[in-house]
Formats: sequence, structure tokens, C-alpha cells
Amino acid sequence: MKTAIDEITNLRLVENGLHHVQFEFDRAAPSYFRIAREAHLLFYRSMVEALRGSANLAVTARLSENRSVSYQRGTGPWMEIHRMDIPGCRKAWRFSEPAPCVSPNISTCGSCEPPERDYLIGFYNTLAMIQTECFMGRSVHSRWHLLTDADMKHLEWLHEHVRNEYEHFVPKLYMAPSEDLLHATRICLAGSDAVLFESNNVLFQEVPQEPLRALLSSVIGKVDDHGKKLGKIG
Repeated sequence: MKTAIDEITNLRLVENGLHHVQFEFDRAAPSYFRIAREAHLLFYRSMVEALRGSANLAVTARLSENRSVSYQRGTGPWMEIHRMDIPGCRKAWRFSEPAPCVSPNISTCGSCEPPERDYLIGFYNTLAMIQTECFMGRSVHSRWHLLTDADMKHLEWLHEHVRNEYEHFVPKLYMAPSEDLLHATRICLAGSDAVLFESNNVLFQEVPQEPLRALLSSVIGKVDDHGKKLGKIG
């Protein structure tokens, strides 16, 4: 007798998150707090999927946020990007526009310890990485997803004051504006659509692409409908 196995992959978790959001919207009194938290998680997983390539190398090393990165695409010139603060944000950041630089001195030392590969990079790292050619430009057709300063500020609020509150909730009265929760949800879902379906970096093997995108579009429609009812979005 065969043992039943529940297969878990990153794209299946994205799909599962969308079903959770859809289920919550279909309730008589949906929790926008939970919806925003689920949208945050599925956006995080979507960014990881767009960045990871075939061997997870881009998403499993411990990365310093205070750094510059040099890279070369094909035989083109060497370029450099560095961390930039975002006005109004305390923790969210992005990389600068690429600028030409000298070819780096790459050490061939064989005694260097390999980077850690059992640690998934954090939300703010992924948010910075999806906005730059350095990490998203894996082919001539690759595209990266740019976010406005206002969107980055809103995503920082979502991460610090919604996601973290949900994950580490201390029993108390907690309130957040419904329109802000829906707006943050909309940013996450639009970002997920961009990095999954517009970046040309994701291979849809275990989850069919078109049904997944249709599900995401349906959920975005529910966000817009609820936003219109509140009179704040749409």
C-alpha cells in the first residue's frame, strides 16, 4: 500500500496563498488584516521564485545589506550597484542605478569557505533585488519590477506592522485602517503578477501558468471591488 504524499513546492505555496486570500474575501465579514498578511507572504514567495534560478544560489546565501555588487552581462562592461536609502523608510531600501566600474579582482583562493546555502534571504533583500537588472536580468527577455518610493514605504508598514504583528501577536487590541490593508494587498498582488508572469524568469512546471494567473487576476478583482465599497480604492 502506497503512502499518500503531500507535495510542497514554492509555486504550489503561492497558489495555496491565493486560495486562502480568495476564501477570506468570500466570507461574510473578511479579515483585511489576514488578507494583507497572506498577500505579503505570497509576494515574498513570488519574488523568491523569480530570483532563484535553477539552483537557489541567488536566494539562499546570507547577504549583507550594506554592500555594493559588481556584475557583468555577457561580454558587456562591468557595472556596479550599491545600497540606497529610501526617503521615509527606516528599513526598506533599494539598489542604485547601475554605473560602469572597473573589473573586480576575483580571488582564486581555494581555502575560502563556501557561502551558507540553508538560509533564505529576507523580505527586504528580495524587494531590493527584484528591482535591478543585476539579479533579475538572467536572459535578454528578462524584466525587473520597479516600485515607487510610496509603494516601498507602504510595504515597509505591511512588513513591520501587519506581518510581524500577525506572526508574533501579543494579545491586545490592534487596529489598522482597512483601506491601507487593501492598498498594501494590491501592491503585493500586482508585484506578484509582475515577477511571476512578466519577468520571464519563472518556469511553470508543477503549476500551470494560465490557471494560476487567472486565479491571481480574480483575487485582484476582489481587492478592487472591496476597495470601491470602502470608497478609498479604485
